[in-house]
Amino acid sequence: MSKTTEQVYNQWKSKYLKSYKDGLYVYYRDNEDNSSAMTVSEAHGYGMLIAVLKKNQSDFEGLFRYFQSWKNSKGLMQWQQKKSSNGTFVPGDEGGKNSATDGDIDIATALFLAAKLWNNAKYRTAAESLAESLWEHCFNQSTYAPLLGDWATPDDSAYILTRPSDFILSGFLVFKNEDKQRQQIWTKVIDNLVKTFQDQLAINPQTGLVADFLTLDSNTKKYKPVTKKVLESNRDSDYNWNSCRVPWRLSHYYLQSGDQRLRPLLDAEANFFSTVLSKGSSIKAGYSLSGRPLVSYSDLAFTAPVKLLFKTLNLKAPLDQINKYIDQDNESGYFVGLVFATCSFLVDGTTAATDLLTITNPKANQPMLPGQQVIIQYTVHGSPKTIGTTTQKPNYPDSIDMILRWTDKKNQTIQFLALNGLSTDPYVDLVKDQVYDHRWKLPNCHFFRRYLPSDWTFSLIFQPQYHQETIIQPLVNNNRTHAPTVPLGPKQPDISIPISVQFNITAMEDPHHKGC
Repeated sequence: MSKTTEQVYNQWKSKYLKSYKDGLYVYYRDNEDNSSAMTVSEAHGYGMLIAVLKKNQSDFEGLFRYFQSWKNSKGLMQWQQKKSSNGTFVPGDEGGKNSATDGDIDIATALFLAAKLWNNAKYRTAAESLAESLWEHCFNQSTYAPLLGDWATPDDSAYILTRPSDFILSGFLVFKNEDKQRQQIWTKVIDNLVKTFQDQLAINPQTGLVADFLTLDSNTKKYKPVTKKVLESNRDSDYNWNSCRVPWRLSHYYLQSGDQRLRPLLDAEANFFSTVLSKGSSIKAGYSLSGRPLVSYSDLAFTAPVKLLFKTLNLKAPLDQINKYIDQDNESGYFVGLVFATCSFLVDGTTAATDLLTITNPKANQPMLPGQQVIIQYTVHGSPKTIGTTTQKPNYPDSIDMILRWTDKKNQTIQFLALNGLSTDPYVDLVKDQVYDHRWKLPNCHFFRRYLPSDWTFSLIFQPQYHQETIIQPLVNNNRTHAPTVPLGPKQPDISIPISVQFNITAMEDPHHKGC
């Protein structure tokens, strides 16, 4: 397919953005589909986010007007609209007046962002009102987890369910920063959902995959994967058409926050998917939580979020591999198009924190031998392309440390500091990139006899070190005292490089074997 982001956007807009009365909506059927259903709030949320990302206020205003006309009595967007026999839109048959939580989260997020982007008080008022309605009607207020919709009341069996694809942490981070009245609530929401993700990693440490639906365990008071159909299909307990969005949602939040509590889960998912690709297979459209493919085909709704994950973690080799599959894919369907379009815009935006520094050697999953001398090469980029806004300065770390980390099949992790205090000074005046080389020796075969590569996975973690927060004050009339402050851009996140240690235990047992 090999399309630019602009081509993806134009194709999506021409196919799915439609007008109704004085507003715009996102059509969620294909033209050959004879269904009378026209749109759902999930699609509308995606559309409003895309309009903000594209800074298209005309489209956003049309989408906003449509949202305003289809709010239910609780202030939430009605889940579905269909076309009646006379051509007017009416609530859909499948609980159309009820809400779907993820749609309203995205809509509220888009409204907060639009309010700041265009300095629009109308959007801010609507965002705050929607955030209030979300908390009041769409959250389990004991666990701080999203409910499936406003219909999942305490007397409904669905009240103990939650859906990880609704754990839109980047949205809740916006709520935390913008919805001052409920700031403490959104902080608790983020903390509790991060803990729930950590609990899922403990259940499936090999893959990091998360089920489409979770249920609250009455004994432990923790969420765990469901074991049967609870809402949509017999695949509700698997990584399927809902949780395929989790890598996208987590990656976006990690880019915005740098929240290291989620790094092990991101690494586990990235390692799983990169291993799939390294074996010459495409990423399939569904997996059991243990990593068994459910189908033989691939789909952009699954590959696009993983691409964002790889981009977020600076995993160049698997990113190149997945791009080959994406270029061969032919996008079809509203859902696939929306996920692909949204992830494409976010992929383009990940340079904000990741273009400061890249690791050029070793490569991801590069084979290494015990005791081997490894060249560690990294590039500190001059004049990064995107550092938040033009008023932000590149936030280079003071130095970088390299950690050797190894993890067993039970997710037990051990690590040690391999190199520290490596220079991250950019080239003078940022006129070009600065390349650094260091040499480091991998532990010898006695180490890997204790920690067999068949039982442990190994990674090099590059951790930027920031010793002091600095705000740059430019000179104004040779005086810094009253000069306007210039904020620094986002910090460089950790960079994880998985390595493949080649170790022959049989040779090690040979009495004539001379070390490594």
